[in-house]
Amino acid sequence: MGGANQVRELFAEHSVLVDDALRKFFAELPALGMYQHQAYFMGFLSETLEPVEIAAGKRFRSSLCTFLGECYGARDAALPVALSIELYHNFTLIHDDIVDGDELRRGRATVWKLFGTDHAINSGDAQLLLALEVILESNNLSAEQKVPVQLFLTKQYRKVVEGQFLDFELTKMKLGDDGVSRQAYVTMIERKTADLIVAAGKGAGLIAGVSKEELGLLDTYARSLGMAYQICDDVVSIWGEGATTGKRAYGDLLERKKTLPVLHAHENLPAEEKKQLLAIYTDENDMTNERCETVISLLDSIDTKSVMRDEIELYAQAAKASAAKLNITEEKKVLLATIVDTLLPSV
Repeated sequence: MGGANQVRELFAEHSVLVDDALRKFFAELPALGMYQHQAYFMGFLSETLEPVEIAAGKRFRSSLCTFLGECYGARDAALPVALSIELYHNFTLIHDDIVDGDELRRGRATVWKLFGTDHAINSGDAQLLLALEVILESNNLSAEQKVPVQLFLTKQYRKVVEGQFLDFELTKMKLGDDGVSRQAYVTMIERKTADLIVAAGKGAGLIAGVSKEELGLLDTYARSLGMAYQICDDVVSIWGEGATTGKRAYGDLLERKKTLPVLHAHENLPAEEKKQLLAIYTDENDMTNERCETVISLLDSIDTKSVMRDEIELYAQAAKASAAKLNITEEKKVLLATIVDTLLPSV
């Protein structure tokens, strides 16, 4: 418990650092409504666009970036990278809310719901550009650092967009179709989820000027953490209790999402049970709680949850092993390992 508290305090400290820098950044932008829409989404303005302080996202990726920068004595230099990542991540969420038709995020009206779809698209587009501009305009980075760092981040951001494309493709196909597989899903989440965490981890290393080998370790740490985090989320979204997780009960199943547990079951269930799973997932009738319970029973019949736990553990151990080899203090290595344990709830 002490380690978890230490990690929470660590992220609280770094999220304040990031938020303070973001507030300053938004305060210096032109007085246009589109920037207010962004500041609202980031949690700095109320629905009436008045200054407010609320919990608006965990700032996990950006905080990891500044913490790793601190590990190498380059926290301030890592800050513009952290801001870029936070701006980019929230840009994707503004657009995700439009695609998904979600009216609420973090308990508040989404940008499209409050200001209209046209404004949400436009404000999101502008925030993507700001995520790139913040690197080139930073006073914390040298002229020699700016272009390679921006190029790295741009490529990572493009990988996330590729992941979104693959997600769209998987979503429109049916379970059992060619191209819908466990491997296709793993490839998708590696781009959509893990590569943005890699941007935070490896980005801090680039800023600090670490060796190629050290960058490889940071890549493995961040990528493994991202994969474990997403698979853990998949498990929680099926077996987690809504009251304790904050998620809607059976959320992924009600939407017939083809997440890793479902794909594993489809590829490993006996013929009759596979046929039953396919029938539930491919018919045109609404998904019900009763049907969700049936799907869970099918998954449980081949111990899918345990298989997912083992997969999460493999990624978690890979992240910890990489952290242990980094050229930083033993205390920081322990903290990085504790971050892995803290971000992956027991499933």
